[in-house]
Order: sequence, then C-alpha cells, then structure tokens
Amino acid sequence: MRAKKTFYSNFLLQPVLHGVGGFFLFLSILLLTKLLAFWLGTQSSFRLETEDLILSSVGFILLALIRFLDNFKSKEAEQVKN
Repeated sequence: MRAKKTFYSNFLLQPVLHGVGGFFLFLSILLLTKLLAFWLGTQSSFRLETEDLILSSVGFILLALIRFLDNFKSKEAEQVKN
C-alpha cells in the first residue's frame, strides 16, 4: 500500500502540481508583459487572448515533464549506488 501511494505521489501528483505552477508562471509573465506594453503605450488595449492560455500550457507541459523525468533520474542514481 505504501509503495502504491509513493508511486502515485512521485509519478502523478507531483508532476501535475509542478505543471500547474509552470502554467501560472508562464501566464503571469505573459500578463505582466502585456500590462507593461499597455502602460507604455505600445499596445492600444489590454486583453487576454486564447493564444496566451495555449502558450501557458507549454509551461504546464515543460515543468510536469521535467518533474516526471526527474523521478527516473533519481531512481537510476539509487540503483547505481547499490
């Protein structure tokens, strides 16, 4: 039972949580950039578009994938030590 909980935590829960963090990180960078461009006057309006959400999903995929693959790296390192 403990191994099952650790498996789900390492290979499902943690990558998804890191992915959500990556999504919001990319989205906040995009929003701050658009807001700054609006304040400086280079854009006439400030609006969030569908493309911004799609681009932010790249952050989700990247960070979730990095965290997921990091689990394999740590498993290989433990096997080499033993």
